[in-house]
Amino acid sequence: MKKLIFTLLTATFIFISCDSESAFNETENQTTQNTTMSAKASPGLESLRKSALTDINQGGTVYYSNQRGITFTTKTKGSIVIPPGSITTKDGKPINGNIKIEYIEIFNRAKMVVTNKPTVANLPTGQKGFLVTGGEFYLDITYNGQQVNVATPIKVNINTNNSNANPINMALWNGAIDPNGDLTWNGATTNDLEFAVDGAVFGGKGGTGVYDVLIKDSGSFGWCNIDRLMSWPGTKVKLKVTPPAGFNQSNSSVYLAVEGEDNMLAQFDMFYSATNTFEEHTGLVPVGLDCHIIFVGEQSGNYVYHIISAPISSTGTYTVPSSGLTTTTNYGQVETAILALP
Repeated sequence: MKKLIFTLLTATFIFISCDSESAFNETENQTTQNTTMSAKASPGLESLRKSALTDINQGGTVYYSNQRGITFTTKTKGSIVIPPGSITTKDGKPINGNIKIEYIEIFNRAKMVVTNKPTVANLPTGQKGFLVTGGEFYLDITYNGQQVNVATPIKVNINTNNSNANPINMALWNGAIDPNGDLTWNGATTNDLEFAVDGAVFGGKGGTGVYDVLIKDSGSFGWCNIDRLMSWPGTKVKLKVTPPAGFNQSNSSVYLAVEGEDNMLAQFDMFYSATNTFEEHTGLVPVGLDCHIIFVGEQSGNYVYHIISAPISSTGTYTVPSSGLTTTTNYGQVETAILALP
């Protein structure tokens, strides 16, 4: 796990999922191999994403007593439980004073699009996998400007009603933000993250109704996810999307949503400059599955977007027409369009 202390852009504080890479401060880099390119988002597109993240900040400053601990209640009927003596300074000294908590939760594909936080796993085979989420979250805690040390586990409780996904067989994942600012997920080990025995993962919707996630060390601060892999029968096809003129991997992204699945989203992970196409190179979905291909870009400080809804074709090839673009200054309009999808 990377251990980069989250940098705040506002006076409030944020929690998102388990890579302690900042949600707002991503390293500039660009790599080119043959005709395949990946690039950091342009300042305009990055700014739009940061704004969407800032607006769902739930964190704040609270007083922590080493003798009493504290429970921080979230807006989504969850909580962060920081027991007595569970956090210390980096040199092991007890903490009594104001701590800064950063917390963000993301559950639906609309919010995933505008914040660029999809649910795609890095599999041991080197391929990608589609994840359905019970909740993505980011957590960081600082004291006097320094990230705290986790001496004993902190518990994050997330209500299962925030997602339509069945809790049974959910697993925990650590987030990995690449140099271009794109997020994927790696399976967590029990040394980093673990479900408490009273969690809903063991009882399904008829269980406690809460995911109880134990954060076991400070290396697990950052992006975390409660997910399980999803797949569909049939012949998988690799998808290819040509963006409108003037758009490429630096000022736009293409995402894949599945009809009827509001709690999952894939991002097209490759861009080929020779053909000017975004490509999903694993083959996540089969021919005939009803899906939505969501194009989102930035132009002159505005959002531009277009959605193609159709069964997956045998060729897997699509074009986003320039004439079909919708322009808006408000990411809420983008979210509304996605939330309205079947």
